[in-house]
Amino acid sequence: MPAEFYDIAQIERYLTRGMDGEERSGFEALLKKDDNTRREVEAYRQLFEGFHALRSENFRQEMKSWETEWEQANTDDTELIEWYLTGELTGEARTRIENRMEEEEQFAREVAAYRQLHEGFTAARSEDFRQQVSSWEKEQAAVRRRLWPRLAAAAAILLLVGFGFRWYVQANFSTEAIVATYYQPPLEGATMGEGPLEQEAAGRSFAAANRLFQKGDYPGAYLAFDALLNQLPDVSIDNLTRSYYREQSEWNRLLSALAMDPPPFNIQEEARRIAAEDGHEFQSQAKRLLRKLQSPFYRLAN
Repeated sequence: MPAEFYDIAQIERYLTRGMDGEERSGFEALLKKDDNTRREVEAYRQLFEGFHALRSENFRQEMKSWETEWEQANTDDTELIEWYLTGELTGEARTRIENRMEEEEQFAREVAAYRQLHEGFTAARSEDFRQQVSSWEKEQAAVRRRLWPRLAAAAAILLLVGFGFRWYVQANFSTEAIVATYYQPPLEGATMGEGPLEQEAAGRSFAAANRLFQKGDYPGAYLAFDALLNQLPDVSIDNLTRSYYREQSEWNRLLSALAMDPPPFNIQEEARRIAAEDGHEFQSQAKRLLRKLQSPFYRLAN
């Protein structure tokens, strides 16, 4: 069959094993002798497989399920697994991980699942969808066959899906999104500013720090919350008021630091400290934040 007479329907039948023996033999003979046809079939195979995966499950539900899995994951294990896969664990530490995979089936499955995500995100970073589509368009201009207009349209759809994925990740896991989500402005009148002079001064400092945060002046907010935390031990106020300002300021200082590039201290260490303090107002938020920061989606977004 001359190459210029094949069409997308034939390629679909070939890839889905819908051709009978004679037609399949003829098409495979064409693939052997025509490099352009072979390249086009391979390009369409990749698109076809991608669309098949997208049809098989709801995109947003799948993203949400991955996020939930990472929210429920063992924080220490996810760090160890990442270090193992990125080659940061060597010698005895690496051997211990490999021995644990042999001994614990569940842990081995977690490593395998994380490896898939890790490799997928690495590929997503390295492959530029725009360049891929551009290369297809150049080949289209060179061969000028009926397949390519439809293939280029399919590639454009896949490009949009890729942007949809990146939008989801940015909207939920970028530093800006996390800071906006986890910040809780003080309730009106909750600054505890009325009372002794020192309590009023602490209330004004706390309100001023929050105003800086809300304006997006994160370095200024960080310094303001940090200064207040340094002053609180010596301020003559009751313990309830002191705890309120301390816990609020610690959390907002953490978020301010997270928004800075680079952060002025180790974000995860501070989040762990808050998460480990029973009774801290932001203990549960700190635990959720830790899982979010260790998610592969966070690394992809930032």
